[in-house]
Amino acid sequence: MANFVVFFPGTDQKVNNDKHVYDRWARALNKCDEKYIAISNDGVGVTKGTNSMTGAGWAKAIEDSMQKMTSVPQKVIVVGMSRGGVQAIIFAHCLKNKYPSAEVFIFAIDPVQGPAIWNDGSFDMRDNRNNSAWAATTSIGAMLGFNNSRGDLKKKYGLLDDAPKTVPTNVKFYLSVLAQFKGKTRGHGTWGFTPQAPTLDNLVCTVENAMYELPGDHSYGVYTGSEGGGVLNKSRAARGNVTFEMFAHHLEEEGFCNDLDIGFDPMDSLEHYCLIAMEDLAGSQGQNKSSGFSFLVASRKAGAGQGEFNASAATRMHAGRGHLVKSMAVISGKGYYVNVRHKEIYDQLTTHITTVLMEQAKLSKAFLDLSKLHYPNVWPWLYKNAQFAADSKEDKPAFEELTEKLKKFGALQ
Repeated sequence: MANFVVFFPGTDQKVNNDKHVYDRWARALNKCDEKYIAISNDGVGVTKGTNSMTGAGWAKAIEDSMQKMTSVPQKVIVVGMSRGGVQAIIFAHCLKNKYPSAEVFIFAIDPVQGPAIWNDGSFDMRDNRNNSAWAATTSIGAMLGFNNSRGDLKKKYGLLDDAPKTVPTNVKFYLSVLAQFKGKTRGHGTWGFTPQAPTLDNLVCTVENAMYELPGDHSYGVYTGSEGGGVLNKSRAARGNVTFEMFAHHLEEEGFCNDLDIGFDPMDSLEHYCLIAMEDLAGSQGQNKSSGFSFLVASRKAGAGQGEFNASAATRMHAGRGHLVKSMAVISGKGYYVNVRHKEIYDQLTTHITTVLMEQAKLSKAFLDLSKLHYPNVWPWLYKNAQFAADSKEDKPAFEELTEKLKKFGALQ
């Protein structure tokens, strides 16, 4: 028996590319005690015989990955982005049919079906969309990918019509990240780019799961920040880093990997999240320029001025923007957090920040300067959160105390 990690990148993405996270994650998972063997696929549009516009040919990567499992799998981690996220779900169904005892972990990053013309995009599993005669007799059918490869996959692994929209019960944990588009509408029927999520009633998931929001465009969660020529886009790198941290966190919690080296510590994770938060508060998401939209500000102003992060697309200030998923109620007079995982990390580090870092900084200017250099976004974010609580009677004393500490610390100068 062996452990495997299978990657299904997004449309037109190469799996081995320093601009994306897949190869980095594969190396880290292979070095951990569980020694995951990587099975890597390129995205549709890159793999021969596939079409980036329609997603045609996606079934080939799933079948190839099944064939590359040369021994019975014990644990299987499946990572999929965009259309690859839907491939990851269907792959888990195939595993359930062939290897029902294997434990499966899915990480779906902004999973979408792709363009939906008359049906559910290229992932329509209905029999009348999967026979070769229909595809052969209509040019539209062939173009859209309604061909026998999908029908063969369905027949071989006993797939049901709802396989693309149902997380199978052999999955021990389903992790998902949903992007918050910068200045874009992600509505129902918007050409297949509404993400799949239980909270949108377009994905059935009865297994243990977690969903996190991430400001930025569709692919930001799988970027390393590498722009070529040694240039690093810190904003994009931050998003790739936080997805790796949440991935590692849940892999450990579910017993899939206990020693995954992500290359940075919890304070670094907090800094990455705070960079994202400060950009969003400034109305900028991911490219250090104004997008004219801040998801967090819009959410806070939703609901008759209640100031709570419980907005939907219908109630937030910029109706329709974001990903339609109800924002997690992680804040109520306690500041801005990118998502629940951001808050969990901060809660874990609060004592360390206030009683260790700040106290040491009072005694050493060199330590202060170094801390501000390493964590340039943590301290302004803490101060901004203190400002948000100014009108909250319950939280005001605590945040006044924190503000005073930040002033003594020198973070606000």
